[in-house]
Parts: sequence; structure tokens; C-alpha cells
Amino acid sequence: MDSEYLNILGTVTEHLRSRGYDVKINNGKKKIRPRTLKGFMPDVHALNGADEIIVEILTDDPDMRKWKRFASTDGKRFWIIAPQRSVDSVRTRIEAFGVAAEVYRCNGNMKLERIL
Repeated sequence: MDSEYLNILGTVTEHLRSRGYDVKINNGKKKIRPRTLKGFMPDVHALNGADEIIVEILTDDPDMRKWKRFASTDGKRFWIIAPQRSVDSVRTRIEAFGVAAEVYRCNGNMKLERIL
């Protein structure tokens, strides 16, 4: 894992934990995905009562079909976290493919900013 990914992962987990979510991180050993997400292994799975958030941290070229299929799963919120350099292309793809996701930018100061 590269340092940018680890910085973004740390920012996301801290953000969610500070808001009362129980956060599980995909470490490659334990399956954290909800049963309804066959074929998709999210980076983070967060629960706070009935609120459930699945987080995908953008590290390479995204599989838009996977995102579109997942984003239509009932009862779960889908967050895509993009590094600053990828924000414009992610926003364009999300809008073009009609993916129901919340998109956040993670800039260098360890803050999340919702952009879509």
C-alpha cells in the first residue's frame, strides 16, 4: 500500500469514528463486505445504528459497472474518496454513469470535502 492510500484511509476512518461509526477496514485477510455485495470488497465498512456506509478509496482506474451495481444496493450509502488530482475525472465519470454515490476529495491536510 502506498503512503497516499494510507493517509486517505486514516483520514476516512478518523472522520467516521469521530461521528460515532463502528469502522472496519479491509486488511486483505478478513471479509468486511455485507452479504449483499458479492464480488465487491470495499476499503471501509462503517455502521452507526441503521446507517451503513461503504467506502471505496480511489487508487487506480475505477470499475464503473461495479460502482453502479453497488450504488443501487438498498439501505447503504456509497462513498468514493478521491485524491485531489483525480477529483475532476471522478466527478465526470460518476455523473456520466449515473452512479448514486457521495464523492469526497481528500486534500493534503487530512480533511474530507464533499464534492458531489
